Amino acid sequence: MTDQKVIDRIDRAAFASMFIYAAAANTFPVCLVKMSEELSFNLTQAGLLGFITSLEQLLVLFLSCFAAAKFGKIKILKTALLVLTGSLFLFSFSSTYLTTVALMLLIGLGYAFLEALLTPLVEDLHPKDSGSKMNLLHASWPVGVCFAVLIVGELLSRGVSWRYVFMGLAACTLIIFFFYPGAKKVNLPRSRTDFSHMGEILAQPRFWALGAGLFFAGAAEFSFAFWSASYIQIHYGTLPRAGGFGAAAFAFGMVAGRMASAKIIPKTGLKNLIIYSAVAGFMISLSFFFINGLILLYIFLFLMGLTIACFWPSIQSYSARVLPVDATILMIFLSCFGVPGTSTASLLMGILGDKFGLHIAFVVAPVSLILLILSLLIEGKMKVGPVKAV
Repeated sequence: MTDQKVIDRIDRAAFASMFIYAAAANTFPVCLVKMSEELSFNLTQAGLLGFITSLEQLLVLFLSCFAAAKFGKIKILKTALLVLTGSLFLFSFSSTYLTTVALMLLIGLGYAFLEALLTPLVEDLHPKDSGSKMNLLHASWPVGVCFAVLIVGELLSRGVSWRYVFMGLAACTLIIFFFYPGAKKVNLPRSRTDFSHMGEILAQPRFWALGAGLFFAGAAEFSFAFWSASYIQIHYGTLPRAGGFGAAAFAFGMVAGRMASAKIIPKTGLKNLIIYSAVAGFMISLSFFFINGLILLYIFLFLMGLTIACFWPSIQSYSARVLPVDATILMIFLSCFGVPGTSTASLLMGILGDKFGLHIAFVVAPVSLILLILSLLIEGKMKVGPVKAV
């Protein structure tokens, strides 16, 4: 049994890892306009960067099941932080679009292991939790977003090069590496990483419905998280600072939503929270096309963040409760849906943005929310198939 002090230390390290993952991932959208001017690429090429890395992440997510079983989650997470440190530092020296793609693939490698293992790590540490700890872990994501977009937006507005920004992120990532205790001090449950059990998970119809739900949840979230800063800079002709404020408004909404979710879940239940939030998010998202003014847009983004906040962690936690399978493999497999959802939305909006303008491209968000609601309603009609004891 792992000592409580060690568990608390791992919790803090996991929260910090989610924070820096979010900060790094969301610094790119804020820097996008400056980078595209310097490196000469368009909106479609920008969206393609995220899509390419997501294909890589699918493979890495699958392999992480075996890596975690062989080496342990702590060792893999610490290695991922070192990879991310080096790749972020090298990214600051990008000189062409091709080198940017190559380094984004290296960055994506670090992202993939963090994405794969942080959620099941907290599940292992708190197996009887209602989902509150998971929402607190994922609350670190929007906190990281706020930190990144506000500071980065201000630095860029003051003339600081985006290259120095990525150097700073690399230094912060290296510091977080030292937050983790040695792997020998941690006793975590072993995962069933055999192909027969993976097949049992894939044979569950509810798994596919929940995976589809996470795909559309990721698409809805990244519609705003990836493109809002660029939209504000392009549509309103503002400095990066204003774009950062918009991204921060969305992130603040997510912080509030995830903190509130941790308290609401015991009263309403995970699934009710997800569906009610999705319905509210859909209704609010339709108002985007009638907004004409930055202040109203900031309020809108905050409300969207508030409603979208619970989706990713709550769908993961709900899935672990209703499917009697290994939680680590289940959550990794679900991320294999969520990650492509985020990148598909960013690429699709880039294509639509080049052809029709970014304003029209945001139609991806309400469509994704409707499909999320349908996925969860369908999931509720399905039965759980036979599974061997885990």
